[in-house]
Amino acid sequence: MKEQDVAVKWFNTVFYPQNKTGRAVLYEEKILPRLRESEIYFFTPWGPRYDYKKRGLAITEDHKEVKVMKFLAGLLGQLKENMPSKKLSWFFLGADLYGTRINGLPKEVVSKYFDSLDTWLKKILPEVKLQLWSSFDQEAENYRKKVRQDFSNYIDAKLLARASKTAKGMRQGGDPNEYLVERIAEVMLIEKNLHPIKLSCVARYKDDKVDMTLPRLYFVPEALHAPWM
Repeated sequence: MKEQDVAVKWFNTVFYPQNKTGRAVLYEEKILPRLRESEIYFFTPWGPRYDYKKRGLAITEDHKEVKVMKFLAGLLGQLKENMPSKKLSWFFLGADLYGTRINGLPKEVVSKYFDSLDTWLKKILPEVKLQLWSSFDQEAENYRKKVRQDFSNYIDAKLLARASKTAKGMRQGGDPNEYLVERIAEVMLIEKNLHPIKLSCVARYKDDKVDMTLPRLYFVPEALHAPWM
């Protein structure tokens, strides 16, 4: 059996069943085929810190962000050890525009938080690159227009109600419509450009519908969900 086939078999029979905290999305249809490629792209969206007035802007050793990064570093170590024939590329997508444009956070607050996140990534997960969503802003605009023009076909009443409830709970005055437009535009762009596998840091139900046909894995335990919150 080829070395790459052995690596995928290990992922399928050992790593995934032992580590999953939620059922994967499009596992057979997209995840396994993408794992068979010589280069595998993982990506993890990461939000800005919304409770910065309480926790500050700098991430410290005792914060949940550090615990999550250490947890993910453990997963990456297993992948590198057992899939040596694969080139593993992983990036965190810093959702800066969600904080500033949609939820009204000060730009300097968002910027300083992601600077702190980048510093900790270099310490704990140096293989992972942090890329801000704002770097895709111009390219994403065509996708936003497409979603707005056909809003009802992408976003149903139940999804909008869920987003509205979340926005009210956050008390940031964010626009749930624009949040959903942004999420779907993000998925369209990332899927087209990279064909990645998303390794999510939130509960599976929070990704449902907005992530459409993006393949997703769930390994992060509930206690570590959404560390930026």
